[in-house]
Amino acid sequence: MLIIEDGTVVAGADSFQTLVDARALAANIGLSLPVDDTEAEVVLRQGYLNLLQQERTLQGLRISAVQTGIYPRSGVLSNCFAVASDTVPNDVITAQLYASDAINAGAETNNIKTGEKLAGFNVGSGAYSETYQQGTSQSVNPSIQGVTNSLYPLTKVGLASSPCGGGGGLYRDNMGFVG
Repeated sequence: MLIIEDGTVVAGADSFQTLVDARALAANIGLSLPVDDTEAEVVLRQGYLNLLQQERTLQGLRISAVQTGIYPRSGVLSNCFAVASDTVPNDVITAQLYASDAINAGAETNNIKTGEKLAGFNVGSGAYSETYQQGTSQSVNPSIQGVTNSLYPLTKVGLASSPCGGGGGLYRDNMGFVG
């Protein structure tokens, strides 16, 4: 059975969502989990652990030295609104599901990194491709776009590009227009 982190630093937590909630959300957004409940729980645990690699990009700090996941955190803004330090944002729950779906589809998350080196890339006709130096290959720790997108408002970069972080685009007031 999954142990759910709800923002109160639950001892031994290994998921941000119950299996029932994860299945419902997956069905709503077109993602998949294994049919077998035991296998689905394993994939959700792996998704929970996969989010740890994103921690260095996140705003704020963990609220406890003994918590097992990336949340709860203090000092976080999401779309310019403070995130309570005793909660787990829906964006984190969705990110766990995206990671779990990718793992379920075969994404490798625990392979040995072999020192691959990017030699070049090409963006053409709407497709992105990479080439690697001889003797190396593509990274074994894939970037899961759904995870990146879900966590973006909670990241340092997401904050910096928002209106409350100094970014946020051009507005009538800062473009010199007079009303």
